[in-house]
Amino acid sequence: MGVEVELPRIEVEADAGVDGRAIPVDQVQRNVATDMADVFRDEPSVVIGGGTRNAQRIYLRGIEGSNLNISIDGARQGRNLHQHRGGIGGLDPDLLKRVEVITGPSADLGPGALGGAIRFETVDAQDLLQPGQQAGAILKAGYASADESDIGSASALGQTGPVGLLAHIFGANREDYRIGGGGEVPNSAGQDRTYFFKASVLDIDGHDLRLSAERHTNSGLYLYGRTGSDMGYPPEGAEPDYQIISRDTYTLDHRYRGTSPLLDWRVNLYANEGSLENRDRNSEVSSEEWGGSLRNTAIFQLGATESELTLGADYYSEDGISRSGDGSRRSNASSNLGLFAQERLRINRFLLSLGARYDDFSSDYGPTTFSGDRVSPNVGLEIELPAGFSTYAAYGEAVRGSGIIPVGWMANIDANTNINDGKPLQPELSFKREGGLRFSTNGLIRHDDQLNAELAFFNTRLENAIVRIGGGPGPVQKIGNSEDTLLSRGYEVRANWSWKALWTSLAFVSVDLTDEDGDPLGVVRRFGAPVGDRLVWDTNWSPREDVTLGYTLTAVDSVDDVPEGESERPGYTLHNIRAEWQPRMAEGLTLSLAVHNLFDRRYADQASLASSTTGVIDEPGRDIRLALSYQF
Repeated sequence: MGVEVELPRIEVEADAGVDGRAIPVDQVQRNVATDMADVFRDEPSVVIGGGTRNAQRIYLRGIEGSNLNISIDGARQGRNLHQHRGGIGGLDPDLLKRVEVITGPSADLGPGALGGAIRFETVDAQDLLQPGQQAGAILKAGYASADESDIGSASALGQTGPVGLLAHIFGANREDYRIGGGGEVPNSAGQDRTYFFKASVLDIDGHDLRLSAERHTNSGLYLYGRTGSDMGYPPEGAEPDYQIISRDTYTLDHRYRGTSPLLDWRVNLYANEGSLENRDRNSEVSSEEWGGSLRNTAIFQLGATESELTLGADYYSEDGISRSGDGSRRSNASSNLGLFAQERLRINRFLLSLGARYDDFSSDYGPTTFSGDRVSPNVGLEIELPAGFSTYAAYGEAVRGSGIIPVGWMANIDANTNINDGKPLQPELSFKREGGLRFSTNGLIRHDDQLNAELAFFNTRLENAIVRIGGGPGPVQKIGNSEDTLLSRGYEVRANWSWKALWTSLAFVSVDLTDEDGDPLGVVRRFGAPVGDRLVWDTNWSPREDVTLGYTLTAVDSVDDVPEGESERPGYTLHNIRAEWQPRMAEGLTLSLAVHNLFDRRYADQASLASSTTGVIDEPGRDIRLALSYQF
């Protein structure tokens, strides 16, 4: 999401199919975003729990991110390293060009997309340079009051012919953040650093080539183990450790769109390494992964039908490594080969989608290797109705064999570990159903306005999660398929209306998270979390060409239906305001102001884990953010 300073706007449109939508890039920038919680702040289907920055977990319709396919420029992000940490890691929001949240079934979402997929795409230098500009730079400085953070970044841009170069550095120093009404969350301070380079060779006889390298680190004094930063406020006497969480991602992406509609192919190769180093304990867990994908989309006609056929393959190999203070080193490997075909066939008012995905998977669990294969089908139908309406329905399946056990725990699986009570492990499965109604029209109130609305129903079922059974330090006593089946069922209502310089949207999401018997589920690490009904009303208005004002209301209902012995989670209402000014007398300058939690409400995210003795970590209180960026 590059800095918007008199730049060509990077347009992000909602996905037209049944499988998801995109996050508006310019909106994230106006929120003065600094982390993933800010990126998804206005998207009610996505919840970021955890409280402190180093403990954040992502949930999509109540399903935890370990069950999603999350990628950055096509590079799949691997398993958790220890407890919650790992996965997506940190990412500077200013680097993002596009963020897609994909909920519906499709064969081409990649491996392990049990609950859906989230795709991050970074900007090219060509997106940020002014028309005709061959070289430039962007400098940015910011401040956030809740954690007294100092934030700064610098980008160098260049273009010669079709070749664009982007070098970017980002840094943030944060103190322990203040919660609503006063008080601080201990051990929430830390430092973030991002180093990014990208070369983009675009539009050479239909060829696009992108190469990128990124390193992100987060460091600080954080709690570890069963008193980790995601387990409520620290108990008395808990001592933090100095920890460094890092992610290195390298990608190569080549796309060719030929003169023939039968040829639109894309090759993506990547290497991704994440690590969690505990300096005080002289230990480290890491994930080293490489992989890639190849796909081609052919468009052709057969009589009265229009066909879009995607054929492809993807592969990854991940090695989870754990190094202890005594010098011992253990590793567990996993891999997946996928072959997929997705046909989208239009016949007059009907759009039929048919697909299948074949996965051949293998995963080490200590001395035991679990392998298998499975075909996952999907089917969908969309029908255009009169008067701007359309209706759709879809069904799909997905499979995975790598489980949700963190790398740090995998290292403690040995020959004495009980593997599923001696029974063969079963692959993790998901079954998804989704359907709804859409409406789009112009001239509803004014002759040049636009309205889009959607009602969606969903039902996602996760089975056979491969988990650690029983806790405690030392060797893992047992792993196996969980007896709990997770059902995420609910509905979404969305509408947005725009007219000239005014844009407003309303979104309501209701998710019911239960087991197979209909009993409520609590917050379960790496699996799911119940969340209350969420309403987000967002409005932007530009009274002048160089000024944009905005307001967001977020209302969350309480979670009252909880498992026996667990506490109910209260609801809350938040108000956020923002303003952005690009003064005409100083071309290239952008001044941004955002106030999150305007009335300093004390609240905790319902997806955050709670401690039976110390409660749940609260979210930041009133947070006044200022940012100044200058492009030249």
